[in-house]
Amino acid sequence: MTRFIASSVTLLSTLVLVGCQPKSANSIVGESTVAPGPQFSAKNGLLVPEETRQTLGVKIVEVEEQKITATINIQLRVYEVTKTTSLASGTVTSEQAKQLQPGQPVQVRTSDGGSVTGKIAATHDQWQKATGMVEVIAEISNEPVKLDVGAFLQASCKLESGESVVTIPRAALLQCSDGYSVYTVSGEHLLRTPVKVGVVNAELVEIKDGLYSGDQVVLQPVMSLWLTELAAVNGGQACCLVPPKGK
Repeated sequence: MTRFIASSVTLLSTLVLVGCQPKSANSIVGESTVAPGPQFSAKNGLLVPEETRQTLGVKIVEVEEQKITATINIQLRVYEVTKTTSLASGTVTSEQAKQLQPGQPVQVRTSDGGSVTGKIAATHDQWQKATGMVEVIAEISNEPVKLDVGAFLQASCKLESGESVVTIPRAALLQCSDGYSVYTVSGEHLLRTPVKVGVVNAELVEIKDGLYSGDQVVLQPVMSLWLTELAAVNGGQACCLVPPKGK
């Protein structure tokens, strides 16, 4: 009988973001060696050694100025249908309402998966004092889909900034209980910096305050850096396990 022998060698390099205890003198020979991890100070932030940066996969990007497109999503309900068009009503926040103008195009998705084109007909703020919301009226073509009174629709309105604004990739933004922040590059340190956020879409975030074009921020891994910082603030010392040389 022919025997099939399968052999595989697996090398695991694990990042540990918890306090590290001193190694015992009886440590097993060949065990992964412990490399000193990032050092933290409240003034300067995280001091991350180059070897640790490589282990973490730290990537840095530059803050840019560019136009950014955002999308406002609105749930609508049809309340009037004529031969050619339908009128539907929904609500948005007061900040969103400021960005909507009569005649602005909207893309409407129907319950059966279809899509029709419409436009903003008007906005009304009579509910704002009571609810904080503003009513939006959308006018929708009945072609190719005819809508029924009472039908619920999902509409989206794309907004493009009129001028270039300071932006970062969305992956660089960290949201914590104390608000939004990013890790900026300050010499050899990575400093968590509070920022004020504007328009947000799937790829980009507008930064209204806290950064300037040309600044450098960490793209990834912002969550790992935050956990490292938390460990240090709570009395731990971050470290990472590095495979023995030659493995």
